[in-house]
Amino acid sequence: MVDNTFSTTDTLHTDQLATNSSTRNITLSSIGPWSWFVCDYSIAYVSSAVAFAITPYSYDIQQELVKGEHVGQTVFSFGFGLLVALIAHIAGLHESNQGRTSLKMLGRCAFVTVLSLLVLNIELLLGHYLVVGRLITFSSFVGCTVGLFIVRALIVGLVARMDYIVGFVGSSEFTNNSPVINELESMQGMRAVTLTVSNTDSVDLLKWALENNINEVVVDPTDKLAPSHSELLALMNVSLNVSSYSSFIEKLYQRVPSEHIDAQWVIECQSDHAVLYKTGVKRALDIVLASVALVLLFPLALIAALFVKLDSPGPVIFRQTRVGQFGKPFTMFKLRTMVREAEQGGARWASASDDRITAVGRFLRKSRLDEVPQLVNVLAGHMSLVGPRPERPEFTSTLESRIPFFVHRVLVKPGITGWAQVNAGYAASEAEAVTKLSFDLYYVKNLSLGMDLRVLLRTVSSFASGSR
Repeated sequence: MVDNTFSTTDTLHTDQLATNSSTRNITLSSIGPWSWFVCDYSIAYVSSAVAFAITPYSYDIQQELVKGEHVGQTVFSFGFGLLVALIAHIAGLHESNQGRTSLKMLGRCAFVTVLSLLVLNIELLLGHYLVVGRLITFSSFVGCTVGLFIVRALIVGLVARMDYIVGFVGSSEFTNNSPVINELESMQGMRAVTLTVSNTDSVDLLKWALENNINEVVVDPTDKLAPSHSELLALMNVSLNVSSYSSFIEKLYQRVPSEHIDAQWVIECQSDHAVLYKTGVKRALDIVLASVALVLLFPLALIAALFVKLDSPGPVIFRQTRVGQFGKPFTMFKLRTMVREAEQGGARWASASDDRITAVGRFLRKSRLDEVPQLVNVLAGHMSLVGPRPERPEFTSTLESRIPFFVHRVLVKPGITGWAQVNAGYAASEAEAVTKLSFDLYYVKNLSLGMDLRVLLRTVSSFASGSR
C-alpha cells in the first residue's frame, strides 16, 4: 500500500521538484517525425541558400538565369529541402531509436544528401533543361551533411545530459516482468527506477519521487497494488508526469501492448477525430494512388506472371479468403509464390524460409511484386493501401481466443502495407502476431493522413530489405 502523507520536508522540496521536472521533460521519443521533417528541410534549404550566396560566379549565374539555362536559388533550395526531408524519413533518420553520434550516422546523412542532390539535378536537367553549378552542388552537399549530423549530435548530447528518469510503481508482477525497464537503461538520456510494493508496505510515494529525482511515474491501472487516484494526483500537482504503462509504451515505441489495454481503450478509439478522413479522404486517396500504381506496375506484373507460369505448374493468380473490416470475409488476389497445393495438409503459417516457396516466388516476396494484384482489392473497396495485414480466417479464430483484443484490428480496413509491416516485418508465428498486433492497435488509435503518409514513405525503404 502506498502512503501519500505529506511531510514538512516534502513540502519544502515540492517547488524544486516542479522546477526540475519542467526543465527535464524532453526525450528522443518526444521529438516527433514531423519535427525532424521540418528540421531537415530547414537545414537543407539554408545550406543550399548559403551555397548560392558564397559562389564567386554569382554574376554568371544571373546571366544564365535570365537566359533560362541555370536554376534559380528559390527553386533549387525548395526542391533540395523537400527531397532531403523525404529521403531522410524513408532512410529512418526521423525515428527515435536511431543512434545519432556515430560515424555510421554521418555516413547516412551523407548518403541522404548525395541521393537528394542526384535526384534533383537529374530532374532539373532532364525535365527543365536547367543546370546547377558544381560549386553550388558541392557546397550544398558539405553544408547539408554537416548540418544534419551536427543537429542530431547536439540534440542527443542535450537529451543525454538531462537524464530523464522514469519510475515504475506497482506489484512485483509488474515491476519485475516488464522488459521495458531493462531496455530503458540502454537508451540515451533515459533511466529506469522501480518501486515494488506489497499489501503490507506503507510507502511515501511523493518522498520516493523526490529522493530519486523522478520525471515520470508509470503505473499499470490493472495492477491491484497500483497507486490510488489521489496519490497520483498529488504527484501531478508537483509537475510530475504520470502515465499508464500502455500510454508510456505507445509514446516510447509507437505501439500499444494488448495485454495492458482494456475496454475503455477500445471505446476511446471510436472517437470522431478522424471520421472525415476515414469515411471520405482515405477512400479517395486509395482510389487515386491505387489506380496510378496499377498503371505503372502493370508491365512488371505481366513479366512476373510469365515467370510464375514458367517456374512451376499451377495458376498464376492465387486467390485466398481473408478477414476484412468488421470481420467480413473477402477474396484477396496475389501472384502465386508457392507450389501448387501447398496447403493440402492444412493451413499453416508461412515463413521467410518456407520450403513451399518457389524460386521465383522468393524474389516476388522480397520485391513485393506478388502484392500488385491486391491493388484490385483496393479499388474494389475490400482493402486500403495502408492498414493492418488481412489475416486468414483459419488463424483468426485461434488468435482471437488467445490474444487479448486481437479482434480490434478489424475496426479499420486491412491494407497492403501498414504500421506493423514496416516496423515488425513478417509474422510467421503466434508470438510474432502478438508483436505485430501492438503496432496495429497503435495504427487503429492514431489513424490519420499524416500516419498513412509516414507508412507509405517507410514502405519505400522496406522494398530493399524485403520486409513484409
